[in-house]
Amino acid sequence: MEASLYSRVGDKVVCQLCWRFCKLGDGEEGHCRVRRNEGGKIFTTTYGKLSHLESRPIEIKPFFHFLPGSTSMTFSTYSCNFDCPWCQNWSISKATPPEALRETSPEEVVDLALIMGDKSTCASLNEPTLLYEYLLDVFRLAREKGLKNTMVSNGYMSILALKNLKNAGLDAINIDVKGDERVYRDYCNAEVEYVWRVIEKATKLGIHVEVVCLLVSNVVDEEVVREIVREHLRRAGSSIPIHFTRYFPAYRFTAPPTRIEFLEWAVKHAYKEGAEFAYIGNVPGHRFENTHCPDCGELLIRRYSFSTVDNRIRSGCCPKCGREIYGVWV
Repeated sequence: MEASLYSRVGDKVVCQLCWRFCKLGDGEEGHCRVRRNEGGKIFTTTYGKLSHLESRPIEIKPFFHFLPGSTSMTFSTYSCNFDCPWCQNWSISKATPPEALRETSPEEVVDLALIMGDKSTCASLNEPTLLYEYLLDVFRLAREKGLKNTMVSNGYMSILALKNLKNAGLDAINIDVKGDERVYRDYCNAEVEYVWRVIEKATKLGIHVEVVCLLVSNVVDEEVVREIVREHLRRAGSSIPIHFTRYFPAYRFTAPPTRIEFLEWAVKHAYKEGAEFAYIGNVPGHRFENTHCPDCGELLIRRYSFSTVDNRIRSGCCPKCGREIYGVWV
């Protein structure tokens, strides 16, 4: 179908979906490989072409401050606009939609979410921005049916795309910050500044934001973590949760899994610098999976892996001292 967000510049068209702003001649496709110029119009090959559709815990995203203990109807398509060699979902992010794949309607996604008792939808797994037109339709319909809408993204969407998704019904976004300028340049073929701009804008738009950092061994070191924490506090703020997750070898990357001691150091460093909520991911049962009150230290949410075991937050506040806790709780 014809895509949204593009303009003509001379004899070419410019895709305005993400920060690459690919300038395409007739017959050319963008960096993402799923949007192409045909006769002076950009067409998308992903609308309704889903690689996954299933109900999953909201904690797996990870969202720790958004409807804890609930499930979300999770869906994805194919391809990506990044080139990360350690991609954990490479089987779909490095592929394009099969020609014969049946189109799944937005109504099917929303109806299945209601049947499964989910409280939200979630576009995830590969880069969901590549489902942009489909997301607009799913989010609008889901909102009409009383569901909330979420995304797990690399944060490289254009500001215009972000605003339109918000207006369609986007409630929460988890954005993956992969490193500093060097990491993005050398491994992702992208610019980290644009990711921070999207994080900053999303918070200002009132979208619930959580940030996740996959600490890739031999790529992300202490200085990179320090830079991420500095920018997180400056661009997002101290109340926005930051997750440091354990990397495991995948795709073309064979470095060993992240040392747990390094993950623990990252969380402690974030707290020392002023973050209110910092977590460890992909280490089931670790104490840094839990949420504590930033003021009195009371244990508020106890988790194990992707499950909320106990949630003591009441009306969005700590039951002991009354401190308001950033998040969406009902």
